[in-house]
Amino acid sequence: MCDLVIVFMAIMVWYNVKQRLPEADSTVRVISQQWAWNFVHPGPDNELDTDDDITTFNEMHVEAGKTYHYELLSKDVLHDFSVPVFRLKQDAIPGRIMKGWFKPTKTGEYDIQCAEMCGIGHGIMGARIIVETPEEHAAWMSQGSTGKLASR
Repeated sequence: MCDLVIVFMAIMVWYNVKQRLPEADSTVRVISQQWAWNFVHPGPDNELDTDDDITTFNEMHVEAGKTYHYELLSKDVLHDFSVPVFRLKQDAIPGRIMKGWFKPTKTGEYDIQCAEMCGIGHGIMGARIIVETPEEHAAWMSQGSTGKLASR
């Protein structure tokens, strides 16, 4: 009987953490490939797969205090999307879209890593997540929607 209770409780925890996502303010697509990260941000309309989407290479921009869903996919091999400061780690599996969420609370620049040995260039597969104030994020988004993003 105790085993059944433990299994039931484990399933409930898994469901609450991985399946029941909070309401999103925005969704970002995270595309992994040997050996880089591409991010597709929704443009001013806050919808993915429209003409105003903003695509960045090894740099994700988000706004502090907003809840983000992500759609994680891999173009080639197993990767692992890891943002250590958020305690976020999710496998990227070719042919599948993995979903998850995060809510950044403090502005700054933080590391994104691949935490899965994905080939000879694994060690150089780093990126940054830039958590911005609402004003900074609006300014970045207006640059991106006009095609005038400055590369870092």
